[in-house]
Amino acid sequence: MLIWGSGGNTLQLGDAGVAHCPACEKDRMFKNVLVYRYAHIWYLFNWVTKKAYFKACEICGRGPEQDAKAIEAKLGKSPIPAFRRYGGFVLLGLIALAIVGGVVASKQSTAEENALLDHPQVGDLYTVYVDEIVPDAFDQRTYGVMRVAQINGDTVSLQVPNIGYDKLKGVFADLRGDAKNESYYAPGTVQLSLDKLKQLHDANSLIDVTR
Repeated sequence: MLIWGSGGNTLQLGDAGVAHCPACEKDRMFKNVLVYRYAHIWYLFNWVTKKAYFKACEICGRGPEQDAKAIEAKLGKSPIPAFRRYGGFVLLGLIALAIVGGVVASKQSTAEENALLDHPQVGDLYTVYVDEIVPDAFDQRTYGVMRVAQINGDTVSLQVPNIGYDKLKGVFADLRGDAKNESYYAPGTVQLSLDKLKQLHDANSLIDVTR
Protein backbone atom coordinates (compact mmCIF):
# COMPACT_ATOMS: atom_id res chain seq x y z
CA MET A 1 0.00 0.00 0.00
CA LEU A 2 1.31 3.44 -0.97
CA ILE A 3 1.49 5.79 2.04
CA TRP A 4 2.14 9.38 1.09
CA GLY A 5 1.53 12.79 2.62
CA SER A 6 3.10 16.11 3.50
CA GLY A 7 4.38 18.04 6.47
CA GLY A 8 6.22 21.16 7.51
CA ASN A 9 8.67 22.51 10.02
CA THR A 10 10.11 25.77 11.31
CA LEU A 11 13.80 26.08 12.10
CA GLN A 12 15.26 28.76 14.35
CA LEU A 13 18.53 30.01 12.86
CA GLY A 14 19.72 32.40 15.55
CA ASP A 15 19.40 36.07 16.53
CA ALA A 16 19.04 38.73 13.85
CA GLY A 17 19.42 41.71 16.18
CA VAL A 18 17.07 44.42 17.34
CA ALA A 19 14.85 46.23 14.85
CA HIS A 20 11.59 48.12 14.75
CA CYS A 21 8.59 45.80 14.30
CA PRO A 22 5.80 47.47 12.27
CA ALA A 23 3.24 45.05 13.68
CA CYS A 24 4.19 45.55 17.32
CA GLU A 25 5.11 49.24 16.71
CA LYS A 26 8.09 48.79 19.02
CA ASP A 27 11.72 47.82 18.81
CA ARG A 28 11.93 44.08 19.19
CA MET A 29 14.49 41.29 19.07
CA PHE A 30 14.35 39.51 15.71
CA LYS A 31 15.41 36.00 14.82
CA ASN A 32 16.30 34.33 11.55
CA VAL A 33 13.72 31.66 10.78
CA LEU A 34 13.31 29.06 8.04
CA VAL A 35 9.83 27.75 7.27
CA TYR A 36 9.58 24.81 4.87
CA ARG A 37 7.11 22.22 3.57
CA TYR A 38 7.89 18.72 2.39
CA ALA A 39 6.15 15.73 0.80
CA HIS A 40 6.87 12.13 1.68
CA ILE A 41 6.26 8.55 0.62
CA TRP A 42 6.15 5.88 3.37
CA TYR A 43 7.51 8.59 5.72
CA LEU A 44 11.04 7.67 4.56
CA PHE A 45 11.42 9.30 1.16
CA ASN A 46 11.08 13.07 1.51
CA TRP A 47 11.56 16.10 -0.69
CA VAL A 48 11.16 19.81 -0.03
CA THR A 49 8.22 21.43 -1.83
CA LYS A 50 8.54 24.97 -0.49
CA LYS A 51 10.87 27.02 1.71
CA ALA A 52 11.17 30.61 2.86
CA TYR A 53 13.60 32.48 5.14
CA PHE A 54 12.27 35.24 7.37
CA LYS A 55 13.64 37.82 9.75
CA ALA A 56 10.86 37.38 12.30
CA CYS A 57 9.90 39.31 15.41
CA GLU A 58 10.25 37.07 18.44
CA ILE A 59 6.97 38.42 19.86
CA CYS A 60 4.52 38.44 16.95
CA GLY A 61 6.43 36.18 14.57
CA ARG A 62 6.07 38.61 11.65
CA GLY A 63 8.85 39.99 9.53
CA PRO A 64 10.25 40.37 6.02
CA GLU A 65 11.17 37.41 3.83
CA GLN A 66 14.89 37.07 3.14
CA ASP A 67 16.77 36.03 0.03
CA ALA A 68 17.27 32.25 0.30
CA LYS A 69 20.48 32.12 -1.75
CA ALA A 70 22.09 34.87 0.30
CA ILE A 71 21.14 33.23 3.59
CA GLU A 72 22.37 29.77 2.51
CA ALA A 73 25.59 31.25 1.14
CA LYS A 74 26.20 32.81 4.56
CA LEU A 75 25.31 29.59 6.38
CA GLY A 76 27.43 27.47 4.02
CA LYS A 77 24.64 24.93 3.44
CA SER A 78 20.93 24.45 3.72
CA PRO A 79 19.81 23.95 7.33
CA ILE A 80 17.08 21.54 6.22
CA PRO A 81 18.10 17.98 7.23
CA ALA A 82 19.57 15.94 4.39
CA PHE A 83 16.97 13.19 4.70
CA ARG A 84 14.26 15.80 4.03
CA ARG A 85 16.10 17.19 1.00
CA TYR A 86 17.42 14.05 -0.67
CA GLY A 87 15.02 11.27 0.30
CA GLY A 88 13.14 11.65 -3.00
CA PHE A 89 16.36 11.15 -4.95
CA VAL A 90 17.04 7.99 -2.94
CA LEU A 91 13.62 6.66 -3.96
CA LEU A 92 14.27 7.49 -7.61
CA GLY A 93 17.64 5.74 -7.36
CA LEU A 94 16.05 2.62 -5.89
CA ILE A 95 13.44 2.59 -8.66
CA ALA A 96 16.18 2.97 -11.29
CA LEU A 97 18.18 0.12 -9.72
CA ALA A 98 15.09 -2.10 -9.70
CA ILE A 99 14.44 -1.36 -13.39
CA VAL A 100 18.06 -2.01 -14.36
CA GLY A 101 18.09 -5.20 -12.28
CA GLY A 102 14.90 -6.36 -13.94
CA VAL A 103 16.29 -5.71 -17.42
CA VAL A 104 19.54 -7.53 -16.62
CA ALA A 105 17.67 -10.49 -15.11
CA SER A 106 15.33 -10.62 -18.10
CA LYS A 107 18.23 -10.65 -20.55
CA GLN A 108 20.00 -13.36 -18.56
CA SER A 109 16.83 -15.45 -18.41
CA THR A 110 16.26 -15.02 -22.15
CA ALA A 111 19.84 -16.08 -22.90
CA GLU A 112 19.47 -19.18 -20.73
CA GLU A 113 16.17 -20.10 -22.39
CA ASN A 114 17.69 -19.64 -25.85
CA ALA A 115 20.51 -22.00 -24.89
CA LEU A 116 17.97 -24.62 -23.76
CA LEU A 117 16.02 -24.23 -27.00
CA ASP A 118 19.21 -24.61 -29.04
CA HIS A 119 19.86 -27.97 -27.36
CA PRO A 120 16.50 -29.47 -26.33
CA GLN A 121 16.27 -32.62 -24.23
CA VAL A 122 13.49 -35.14 -23.79
CA GLY A 123 11.46 -34.10 -20.76
CA ASP A 124 11.96 -30.35 -21.21
CA LEU A 125 8.80 -28.44 -20.26
CA TYR A 126 7.68 -25.44 -22.31
CA THR A 127 5.24 -22.90 -20.92
CA VAL A 128 3.30 -21.70 -23.96
CA TYR A 129 0.15 -20.22 -25.38
CA VAL A 130 -1.16 -23.64 -26.43
CA ASP A 131 -3.51 -22.30 -29.10
CA GLU A 132 -0.59 -20.65 -30.91
CA ILE A 133 0.74 -24.16 -31.56
CA VAL A 134 -2.44 -26.25 -31.53
CA PRO A 135 -5.28 -23.86 -32.51
CA ASP A 136 -8.09 -26.32 -31.76
CA ALA A 137 -6.74 -27.60 -28.44
CA PHE A 138 -8.92 -25.28 -26.33
CA ASP A 139 -11.80 -22.89 -26.89
CA GLN A 140 -9.88 -19.73 -25.96
CA ARG A 141 -6.39 -18.30 -25.64
CA THR A 142 -4.88 -20.61 -23.07
CA TYR A 143 -1.64 -21.03 -21.13
CA GLY A 144 -0.34 -24.56 -20.80
CA VAL A 145 2.67 -26.84 -20.50
CA MET A 146 4.01 -28.85 -23.44
CA ARG A 147 6.64 -31.53 -22.91
CA VAL A 148 9.43 -32.63 -25.24
CA ALA A 149 8.73 -36.28 -26.11
CA GLN A 150 11.27 -36.88 -28.86
CA ILE A 151 14.01 -35.11 -30.82
CA ASN A 152 14.82 -36.03 -34.39
CA GLY A 153 17.53 -33.79 -35.81
CA ASP A 154 16.07 -30.26 -35.95
CA THR A 155 12.53 -31.49 -35.27
CA VAL A 156 11.09 -31.61 -31.76
CA SER A 157 7.99 -33.65 -30.88
CA LEU A 158 5.86 -32.05 -28.17
CA GLN A 159 3.11 -33.54 -26.06
CA VAL A 160 -0.06 -31.43 -25.74
CA PRO A 161 -1.58 -30.94 -22.26
CA ASN A 162 -5.07 -32.06 -21.33
CA ILE A 163 -5.58 -28.90 -19.32
CA GLY A 164 -5.05 -25.19 -19.91
CA TYR A 165 -5.41 -21.97 -17.91
CA ASP A 166 -6.31 -18.36 -18.47
CA LYS A 167 -3.66 -17.30 -15.94
CA LEU A 168 -0.02 -18.30 -15.63
CA LYS A 169 -0.25 -19.19 -11.93
CA GLY A 170 -2.07 -22.41 -12.84
CA VAL A 171 0.78 -23.39 -15.17
CA PHE A 172 3.42 -22.64 -12.54
CA ALA A 173 1.64 -24.90 -10.07
CA ASP A 174 1.59 -27.75 -12.65
CA LEU A 175 5.29 -27.31 -13.42
CA ARG A 176 6.04 -28.29 -9.81
CA GLY A 177 4.15 -31.55 -10.09
CA ASP A 178 1.42 -32.66 -12.50
CA ALA A 179 3.21 -31.63 -15.69
CA LYS A 180 5.83 -34.29 -15.03
CA ASN A 181 3.24 -37.08 -15.23
CA GLU A 182 2.33 -38.92 -18.44
CA SER A 183 -1.40 -38.68 -17.66
CA TYR A 184 -1.15 -34.87 -17.88
CA TYR A 185 -0.85 -35.06 -21.69
CA ALA A 186 -3.19 -36.03 -24.51
CA PRO A 187 -2.27 -38.87 -26.88
CA GLY A 188 -0.10 -37.99 -29.87
CA THR A 189 2.44 -35.24 -30.41
CA VAL A 190 3.01 -32.06 -32.40
CA GLN A 191 6.20 -31.63 -34.43
CA LEU A 192 7.99 -28.29 -34.51
CA SER A 193 11.36 -27.26 -35.89
CA LEU A 194 13.98 -25.64 -33.71
CA ASP A 195 13.57 -22.45 -35.75
CA LYS A 196 9.83 -22.43 -35.07
CA LEU A 197 10.42 -22.84 -31.35
CA LYS A 198 12.76 -19.84 -31.39
CA GLN A 199 10.20 -17.82 -33.34
CA LEU A 200 7.56 -18.65 -30.75
CA HIS A 201 9.97 -17.66 -27.99
CA ASP A 202 10.81 -14.35 -29.68
CA ALA A 203 7.08 -13.64 -30.02
CA ASN A 204 6.51 -14.45 -26.30
CA SER A 205 4.23 -17.33 -27.27
CA LEU A 206 6.77 -19.71 -25.74
CA ILE A 207 7.17 -18.05 -22.38
CA ASP A 208 9.46 -20.26 -20.35
CA VAL A 209 11.65 -23.36 -20.55
CA THR A 210 12.02 -25.66 -17.55
CA ARG A 211 14.56 -28.46 -17.38
